[in-house]
Amino acid sequence: MSADSDSQSLFATRAARVTLVMSCLFGTTGVILVFLPRWLEVERGLSGAEIGAVLSLAQIARVVTGPMVAAWTDSVADRSMPLRMIAAAALVAYGAFFFLAQGFWPLLVLGFIALSLTQSLTPLIEAATLRATQTGRINYGLARGIGSIAFIAANILGGFIVAQFGVGAVVVWVLSGLVTVILSSWLALPDDPPQTLAPTSQRGGSIAALLANRRFLVLIVSCGLIQSAHAFYYGFSTLVWRGQGVSAELVGFLWAFGVAIEVAFLWSLPAIEKRVSPEAMILIGAAGAVGRWLCMGFAPLGFVLWPLQALHALSFAAAHVGAMRLLFRETPEHAHAMSQTLYAVLTGGILMGACTLLSGLLYDLGGARGYWAMAAIAAAGGLLALPLLNPPPRAPSATLR
Repeated sequence: MSADSDSQSLFATRAARVTLVMSCLFGTTGVILVFLPRWLEVERGLSGAEIGAVLSLAQIARVVTGPMVAAWTDSVADRSMPLRMIAAAALVAYGAFFFLAQGFWPLLVLGFIALSLTQSLTPLIEAATLRATQTGRINYGLARGIGSIAFIAANILGGFIVAQFGVGAVVVWVLSGLVTVILSSWLALPDDPPQTLAPTSQRGGSIAALLANRRFLVLIVSCGLIQSAHAFYYGFSTLVWRGQGVSAELVGFLWAFGVAIEVAFLWSLPAIEKRVSPEAMILIGAAGAVGRWLCMGFAPLGFVLWPLQALHALSFAAAHVGAMRLLFRETPEHAHAMSQTLYAVLTGGILMGACTLLSGLLYDLGGARGYWAMAAIAAAGGLLALPLLNPPPRAPSATLR
């Protein structure tokens, strides 16, 4: 009987269990992403440039840490085991970061370890979700949308809790969230053996083979630019809004609204993908990002923030889904984790790290005007993605639901 057979309870399927782990992870990162910069500013007194350095070091180092984790995952008999072990290590690392680190350099070092661990979990759970939803009653859009709802809940509840108890509540939320990731990954996540293990000779060459593919390079660099253009938003939107007098609760709602529209987009994927190719989706995402960041650079307040937040469905979700489809469709199964990780190395690593570091400097210099640099970066990604509209002939392969 297959893991997702019709006679099996929906909640017992492999896809449902992977979605649970993803939701626990996103429920944790939803507070890390939104409120950790504020914690560093208020509780540790760091400047914008110092916050940018703490947030970016782990991102930049993913060029080394990411492929190491991916090579390990692609080579083991159970691809769930690395995820479980990294989640446990992350809990210890964040405990040291929150309770032992005082001053910029200890925060930089321990933050690098903690953030490296949680960031390495995302491509692993993405790859597991793509595999688990290839067949069965839960498709990728539904699973990813549920994960995004967990992110929304973290944004909203995190905002209320921070407003009520102060930014120190971030510590309790993050550590508790990591406990849920550990428990769900060990108790609910099924074993995930590859259909076939790649020959030993191929494992060492996965990186070289992928990077030798010009289309793969265009894909990860163009989407990396589009996604890294979110760096100022991820790192400093909360600080900009709070500096403008926006309440912590409203900040949480603004973040949550953007992700809520993203969820609606993801749950509409079956209809959207009948009309829009993955390649076109990437270009639509780039256009949405350019418009969004150009407008945000004027530091708007009031009603206009809501439609700008709704553009998250394009600037993030459309570009992300397009990239996920192409990565899954155009790379062999034994290299899925590596292809996801190389994408993450650029998207959330080198390019995101460089843009986060730049964002810290721009925030100190001009506040919200830093968004304009992000618009230029997104435009560059869109232009680079144009050749993807003419994919080369390829043999038919399994497609993602």
